[in-house]
Amino acid sequence: MVTGAFVGIIAAAIVTVSSPIDPAVGFWPTFGFFGIFAFGLGLVLGGLVGVAIDARTKSSRGVAEITETKKRATKARKRAN
Repeated sequence: MVTGAFVGIIAAAIVTVSSPIDPAVGFWPTFGFFGIFAFGLGLVLGGLVGVAIDARTKSSRGVAEITETKKRATKARKRAN
């Protein structure tokens, strides 16, 4: 998610630099405007990519069987009083 947010900020910087800037507003407010939306979008997309990668890389787990026995161990430890 952090990587997605970072990529979103980088994309906002690229969009801000490549688009014409209104002199009445300036560079930093325009970058902040794009950055807010790109940060949120990158955060969500990074989370979705992380969930997809996690689901794809999980291996299937086998089934375990538990058997209860009544036999005691031969070298059982005695309780210390």
